[in-house]
Amino acid sequence: MWRTIGHEKAIGALTRSLVGGRLAHSHIFIGPARVGKMTLALDLARAANCLADAERRPCGDCNQCGRVTAALHPDVRAIGLERASTGRLRSLIGIDQVREVQRETALRPYEGRYRVFIFESAEKFSDEAANSLLKTLEEPPEDVIIILLASNADSVLPTILSRCRRADLRPVPAGAIADFLAAGKGADADSAREIAGMAAGRVGWAVSALEDPTVIERVSETLDEIESAIADTLSGRFEYAERLAGRFSGDREGVFSELDLWRGWWRDAMLAGHGRHDLVSNVSRRETIAATAERCETATIAAALRTIERTAYLLERNVSPRLAVESMMLSLPR
Repeated sequence: MWRTIGHEKAIGALTRSLVGGRLAHSHIFIGPARVGKMTLALDLARAANCLADAERRPCGDCNQCGRVTAALHPDVRAIGLERASTGRLRSLIGIDQVREVQRETALRPYEGRYRVFIFESAEKFSDEAANSLLKTLEEPPEDVIIILLASNADSVLPTILSRCRRADLRPVPAGAIADFLAAGKGADADSAREIAGMAAGRVGWAVSALEDPTVIERVSETLDEIESAIADTLSGRFEYAERLAGRFSGDREGVFSELDLWRGWWRDAMLAGHGRHDLVSNVSRRETIAATAERCETATIAAALRTIERTAYLLERNVSPRLAVESMMLSLPR
């Protein structure tokens, strides 16, 4: 009854640890936003406290599994960025939050086998908070499990990484996401495939898009802008670059998601150019994509994909967003 989709390697390792009685007390799950890190953490919390035999955990049916699922379990707690008195979200997880968790680790579980603490955004610990947490990660109490979630291992202190059992969660294949949306969420085949293609491996995003039509509407508007930029003059492309780069400091995830849409659009053009229209993810854009594929050689489309990949690489390494995106606009075919 693991609810996590598409991360069989991580699930297999955790299952073997549970069955063998060797479950680690400090874990870190690393992967892109909304790829399934929190789902896996809650699965582990369910499995650790489940009342079924070890081979069947998490069963999904017992009282302990149900309370974790309903966010009612007193021994399972998620810790993320707090809001300041102004109402704005703080930029770091602070020392007071860590100390509160440390005080709670000294207490016995209320009703479960384990107390489980899940830290979201582990790359956003303040220096003080990170150093305070190190000792607890190294020697957590026997009835405590600490799980850290992070998008990028390079942003996590090496001393924290070395004290945790690490699981890297890769983007989930579009086919697995489409199957889940169709079989588990009742989506029709075309919608499931299109949403899965747009999701860029993020199961959480795909579920949100299926449940909230405005998500797809926003994606459709973004694809309209992408197609306009592809056909636009150089000055029009630079205007687009200015808008996208201007958002980067306040919405990094949104900009990377938009680059994923660029990547998916040109990937579809590559497939259409080879006659595989049945594999095109952006189903509603088939005609435009097919027309572009007819006018572009395979080498041109491949170069466009490399350009987008390089732009994402540069942005991840804090190159000037405007220079990176303007360079992409100059390099992409029209």
